[in-house]
Amino acid sequence: MSSSSAAASQANRRIASGLRIDAASQDAGAVTRASQQQQLKAQTVVFSDNLSALDSQYSEIDQSTGNLSESLSYLGQLLIQSQNGSYSSNELGIVGEAIKQEMAMIKIELARTDSQGRPLYSLGVADSDHPALQVLPGLMMGTEIPLSETDQNALTAILTADWSTDLGATTSAQRSDAMAEVKQLFDSVNRARGSVGARWQQVQVYQDINNTAGLAAVEAKSNLIDTDVAKSAADLATYQAQLQAARSLFSRISSNTLFDVLR
Repeated sequence: MSSSSAAASQANRRIASGLRIDAASQDAGAVTRASQQQQLKAQTVVFSDNLSALDSQYSEIDQSTGNLSESLSYLGQLLIQSQNGSYSSNELGIVGEAIKQEMAMIKIELARTDSQGRPLYSLGVADSDHPALQVLPGLMMGTEIPLSETDQNALTAILTADWSTDLGATTSAQRSDAMAEVKQLFDSVNRARGSVGARWQQVQVYQDINNTAGLAAVEAKSNLIDTDVAKSAADLATYQAQLQAARSLFSRISSNTLFDVLR
């Protein structure tokens, strides 16, 4: 009766708590392995946050580089128009004003910051404004816009350009230099957009891998220490039946007298 009562109480506790093992004294090995799985799950949460941050960052970079690509393409067309010898001074003035406006828009885009207020573009390939984030065990992904030294020079040239005038550019040589600078940065921006776009596609792949790892850790921990509710419920019914039978038998035995036994 005592054994059945203790077993029934334990089954009740397991159903109520959802845990098959709730103390290291019950199974130290299982508790240790469950703790390890919990740590793995916590790690996947960190990776998930990093991947979400990268997804947002790459989306913003894609939008910005797309804007720059369109603006630089249009600026190149304007610079070609500024060399049209048949244009009147008034027409060149209109082109020159359009060039200045487009340059202003480009410089604003290049000064753009991300959602955390950090510069989206940098004269450095990687710096404190563009930290690499860990997305899987042993795997880091950069948040910077990839720029080679040549790309950086093109970026600096555009940011410091002073060749835009009411006539589009002061001299033919300046117009030629301007077109070269715009072409260089246009190519740089499109290369960077392609590189970041490839990383952006990988984010989804890594998110799926990380989600699978998180679910596996939860399942492994559950298998180690969680209660099988259906089994515990069946065990509880069995122990309660055994306890009821033991109590009934004990009641009959305890009511017998010595005379009953001798008879």
